[in-house]
Amino acid sequence: MTSLDGIKILVVDDEKFMRTTIRAVLRAAGRFDVADADDGDVALGEVERWKPHVVLCDITMPRMGGLRFVELLRKHPESSMRETPVIILTGRAEVTTVIAASKLQINGYLVKPISPKQIGDQLQKVLGNRQPVTQS
Repeated sequence: MTSLDGIKILVVDDEKFMRTTIRAVLRAAGRFDVADADDGDVALGEVERWKPHVVLCDITMPRMGGLRFVELLRKHPESSMRETPVIILTGRAEVTTVIAASKLQINGYLVKPISPKQIGDQLQKVLGNRQPVTQS
């Protein structure tokens, strides 16, 4: 299994407690560089500024939900932004929601609560042999 240490992950969730919990799960799964955003609008700016390797995104958020965020990300004029992997991380498991997300070319879908093994496996699946970018 390829080490994903140093991978940059953006966590997008409107609930501070959930962002903190996801950070704790990520700490248990590996040594990742983690940033967060409290809605899709803020997340778009963070993706442009920080260029994460992957985004973990909730669906239900007040200002801009996760599906709208992914829709706008996939239409971004810069190809590297459009190709940013997104894993939906939500409490919603309804078939219609999963189908709507899959139409937006998401890279994974996890239903809360998640374990460190689940998130590690999903990141490994999505990122494969991608190596972290080292900062000089």
